[in-house]
Amino acid sequence: MTSENNFAQQFLAEAGAAIAQLSAAHIEKAASLLGATRASGGRLFILGVGGSAANASHAVNDFRKLAGIEAYAPTDNVAELTARVNDEGWSTVFEAWLRVSRLRAGDTVLVFSVGGGDLERNISPNLVSALQFAKSAGAKIVGVVGRDGGYTAKVADVCILIPVVNSAHITPHTEALQAVVWHLLVTHPAVKQNATKWESSASVSPNGRRRAVFLDRDGVLNRTVLRNGKPFPPSSLRDLEVLPGVDTALRDLKARGFELLVVSNQPDVARGAQTRDAVEGINRALASSLPLDGVFVCYHQDSDDCACRKPKAGMLLDAARERNIDLASSFVVGDRWRDIDAGHSAGCKTILINYGYHEQSPAQPPEASVVSLREAADWILHSQSEGAP
Repeated sequence: MTSENNFAQQFLAEAGAAIAQLSAAHIEKAASLLGATRASGGRLFILGVGGSAANASHAVNDFRKLAGIEAYAPTDNVAELTARVNDEGWSTVFEAWLRVSRLRAGDTVLVFSVGGGDLERNISPNLVSALQFAKSAGAKIVGVVGRDGGYTAKVADVCILIPVVNSAHITPHTEALQAVVWHLLVTHPAVKQNATKWESSASVSPNGRRRAVFLDRDGVLNRTVLRNGKPFPPSSLRDLEVLPGVDTALRDLKARGFELLVVSNQPDVARGAQTRDAVEGINRALASSLPLDGVFVCYHQDSDDCACRKPKAGMLLDAARERNIDLASSFVVGDRWRDIDAGHSAGCKTILINYGYHEQSPAQPPEASVVSLREAADWILHSQSEGAP
């Protein structure tokens, strides 16, 4: 077999070897940094030249659409870019663009580059000037670069180096694997917020309505206070504690396109044991830190004989009308019999987080009994991949 005939096999083997040598630890660190950038209200500026500029444009779309990060690439504005090159020179074009964008601490600069910038060899001097300015502004720097990483590798807070497997193919492998890295990042649970079309299509019912996971609040999202074997909500924001694994479990469900809706009984308001302001304060805190799409609350007690208090299905029915939810294709996750009975009344599949409370059992057993929201999310995701359980 001639070398021409096995070139494709060789090239693919090189790509596989380069992927195998990527630093997962550095990618995890970059994901954490990007998640922190979004959480603090920071922006993401993506710099690239040549093929890497095209990658920057694609990545801007993904970080904005899938990750909810305000992102920009200077090369997307051809008029400004060429005007600056013509009037001011190539080496300062990115720096000037970042200055006008008021780059600041809390923002992040992401560099896609084969060489990473090198002033001595006049390789991408515009990247060097931009990164020098970024450091002075207190912005974070992430690099996805090839070869030795150049100036980017020296100053970046996180540098993901594309390994050199064949020195004759540094550029094509680097630019191709930049796409692998940023697609990994926008898919990472610490970064991704919104579902991609094909992955989310499994969470849209045949009638075009959305599928949801309805979540009880206390005992599912946050820790309860146990008294005589029965659960009670936190009395104030100070006592709120989100349970371990809740954030990543919700993000995994969100990534598959599920609406995440809280449906919570809060009868202590009617009983005078808690204020409505305290309940709403806790709900706002949860909504600001977790990827929730809506919160529905019943403030009544049993004697009010309302239609919304679980085990009645009123809150679920209201949410379904408001959010165009297909109840038959949706799930209810709760830690009490009331949640399970409400879910079955609405026609949903139900999952009980079983803490062994000293109270009555559901009228009908749940489809699954688990010990955490993480386990409940895994059950839901498995049921979607395998078909109806």
